Amino acid sequence: MDKFVIEKDNLQCIPCIADIPDNCNKIIIIIHGLSSSKESENASYMMKYFAEKGLGVIAYDQPGHGMEAAANESLLLENCLDSLKSVEQYLIGKYPESEICYFGSSFGGYVLGIYLARGLNSGRKAFMRCAAVIFPQMIVGDVHAEPDPKAMKILNMQGYIETVIDGQNTRFSKEFLEELKANSMIDIYDEAQPDNVEFSFVHGEKDPVVPVQPVKAFAEKHGYPIVVVPYEGHSISNSPDSPAIVADVAYQLFRR
Repeated sequence: MDKFVIEKDNLQCIPCIADIPDNCNKIIIIIHGLSSSKESENASYMMKYFAEKGLGVIAYDQPGHGMEAAANESLLLENCLDSLKSVEQYLIGKYPESEICYFGSSFGGYVLGIYLARGLNSGRKAFMRCAAVIFPQMIVGDVHAEPDPKAMKILNMQGYIETVIDGQNTRFSKEFLEELKANSMIDIYDEAQPDNVEFSFVHGEKDPVVPVQPVKAFAEKHGYPIVVVPYEGHSISNSPDSPAIVADVAYQLFRR
C-alpha cells in the first residue's frame, strides 16, 4: 500500500492511498462520499477486495475532506471534478496501458456522474454505490424553483448554510449551492447520457440518506442495472455479508 500526494494545477494537493500491482490491466478509482475520506471503512474494504482480485486500486481525499492537505481546499463541485481528473491523469501518465474504472459512493457517485456527463473520463465502467443522483435536490430542493427570500437573506449574510447529512453537521458555501442548482444530474442525464459508459448501481433498500426510489427510477429510466440490497441502509454494512455483495457486483462490472 503506497501513500503519496498528487499536486493539482492550482497547487492544491490530493492525498492518495494506492495498491497497484505491476502490470495490472485495470485500476479502480474510488470516489468517497460526503464527510468521508480515502480511509473510510468502505474504501478500505474495497481496496483489499479488488487488490486480492489482481486489480489496481486508488482512493483519494476529495476537497474539504480528510485530515490532510485536501481539507484545506474548498468543497466545490468544480474542485471535486478537478481532483478526480488529476487522479485520472496521474494514472494515465504512470500506467498508460491500464484501463481506468470508477467506483463512486453517495456524493462521490454524484461527482462521478457529472464527471462522466461532461466527458472528462477516459474510463468506460462506472459503479455507483448508494449514489446521490439527486444530491442537488437533497440540498437545495427544487432546482427549478425560485429560492426562498428568507433563506437567501441568511445565505447572503453569512455566506453558507449548515445542515445535517448522515448524522453529521455539514456546511455548504453559497458558491457550492449555486453549483448544485446548476448541475442537476437528473436533468443532465435526461438531456443526454454519457457516451460509451457502462454503469452498474447498488443501493440499500432502507437507505435513510439517499432514498432508493428515485435512484431506482433513474437507473431504470436510463437502462442501468441496479441491485437493491434488502434491509440495508446507506453504508450497506448492517449485515457482515453485505459489503461482499457490493464488491461482487462491482467486480462483475470491472472484470468484463
